[in-house]
Amino acid sequence: MPEVVVHIAHSLDGFIADRDGSIDWLKPFEAEDYGWEAFVAKIDAVVMGSTTYRQCRRFPDWPYRGKAAFVMTKGARIDEDGLAVFDDRTATEIALDCERAGLRRIWVVGGGGPIRAFLDAGLVRRMHLFQIPVVLGDGTPLWRPGKKAFEARTVRTTVHPNGVAETVAAIAPTPLAGR
Repeated sequence: MPEVVVHIAHSLDGFIADRDGSIDWLKPFEAEDYGWEAFVAKIDAVVMGSTTYRQCRRFPDWPYRGKAAFVMTKGARIDEDGLAVFDDRTATEIALDCERAGLRRIWVVGGGGPIRAFLDAGLVRRMHLFQIPVVLGDGTPLWRPGKKAFEARTVRTTVHPNGVAETVAAIAPTPLAGR
């Protein structure tokens, strides 16, 4: 099975987008690389929800060129330009297809729904969480309620000079008992 990782920024109060669905609040923190280039270079495929896909399409260039891209959605296809596959399958089915295609490392870009789907399927092995020193008060939550609980082991925590707290955690492959 491919290695599945989560790599995402969130506000101090746990939101990945503000109350208007915007991620513009991240702009003051974009000057630093945070190991981004090295991380993306090791990724074979990206998985995201339809809201994240729409956000990415607002960027001047598609940020995942050269990577297999899947949009987890039960809704209609958003466009037909070939940048992503619109997929209503489960996290496990997508991961198995990636494995069959020789894609060894999957990044669950966001949002909360796909992240939770891959967690509940027991597929996430590592999380790179970037806590941005901003309190949004409301917005799109990173953590949706889940069906299972997993043990996480902190691998490292780094506080960057601009106040961003980066935590890398390894996720146990099996759920905690009774969860």
